[in-house]
Amino acid sequence: MSATMTDKTWIDLFIVELRMRRVPGPVIGDAVASVRELLADSGQSAEEAFGPAREYAASLDLPTMQAGQRALKTLFLPVMGLFAFLVFALAGTAWFVGKPVLLSVPQALLLSVPVLLTVLFAFPFYPRAVFRQRWLPVPLVLSAGAASAIAALIAPSTEAEAWLALSPLPLLMVTMTALVVLSVIGTITTLRSNDGDEIIEPLEAQEPSRRRPGRKAFVLFVDWLFPLLAVIIFLMTWGFSLMRP
Repeated sequence: MSATMTDKTWIDLFIVELRMRRVPGPVIGDAVASVRELLADSGQSAEEAFGPAREYAASLDLPTMQAGQRALKTLFLPVMGLFAFLVFALAGTAWFVGKPVLLSVPQALLLSVPVLLTVLFAFPFYPRAVFRQRWLPVPLVLSAGAASAIAALIAPSTEAEAWLALSPLPLLMVTMTALVVLSVIGTITTLRSNDGDEIIEPLEAQEPSRRRPGRKAFVLFVDWLFPLLAVIIFLMTWGFSLMRP
């Protein structure tokens, strides 16, 4: 067993591997409970008893969720929501200064960085790397934020310099509608899922007091996060516009 591979780290990696194989949360809870039970009985470490977490997860014959449902919740909705939110923020700024939304090619490429970083979660190597290197999420978030900030700074000042010049009001209406529709779809998916696909071990299922009753409420809040942020950004932009001389 490697010096850094504790049982907790192994189990966390095991959960990630099962998640990437679209195993439902309750089934993952059962698998984790079985691992803990065997470790308690044998006194071995997880890596000694089961080998690498990735190989052990691959060896299990467990039920999986439909690929379409999983992709909708974990990839399509976040990516489309992020894209609509970025466009909404640009349109809101342009609306309050009374100018069209001007977009250059370098600006469009920079705005695609946060979307690309989200899309990469569809490829197994990416979430594995993010989980194994605990420091990696920090530069990823900073990169996404820096790309968005630089894109705003290099926005074209005239229509002649722009690749695209669009009216802000239709963009505001379309993107806000898209944000609400995506949130409604996310809410329906969450309510139809089994307890938000929470990982619940059998002992926790028998003891309701140990469950996290607010988890589904938190997931529903996340489903509506982009529309809420859009409203906040819109109000802040409006406030700043009123402060201008």
